[in-house]
Amino acid sequence: MTTKAKNRCTVTLKQKYVHIGTYRPTQEIFYEIQKELEPYRILYNKVIKSEKIYTVILKQEDIKMGSYKISSEMFNLLMEKIKPFRSLQEQSKKVRCIETGKIFENARAASDWVAFVRENYYCNIDTIRLCCRGRQKTAYGYHWEFVEKSTNVL
Repeated sequence: MTTKAKNRCTVTLKQKYVHIGTYRPTQEIFYEIQKELEPYRILYNKVIKSEKIYTVILKQEDIKMGSYKISSEMFNLLMEKIKPFRSLQEQSKKVRCIETGKIFENARAASDWVAFVRENYYCNIDTIRLCCRGRQKTAYGYHWEFVEKSTNVL
């Protein structure tokens, strides 16, 4: 077992029903956020109708610590605090099909193209990503690779 424990505090942000992002701040910042948001806590036993459009969900060790409805001003303050802790990549990597030379904005765009060309209903994005990482040779009959940011997109 490693000496450094994994950070298991997560902050999930939603705008109405749209997922904005997931963040993994340090425990100290997580507890600061929890204290600041306590007045906005949504209780399960009473329904609160609110004009506030942002929802913050705090979890620790995958156990839900609370749900909070906040205003856009509070959302902006919260974003400043947790922005460096984003757990997902903000920008996706560009992908090139080696056979055709086409460059796509991301693996999703490449899978849409493959689905159109091969007249399939669906092509799995993960198979293209695995090919780009070198874990498999081809995906859907094509060789794929990640592209540096300096190239142009078709």
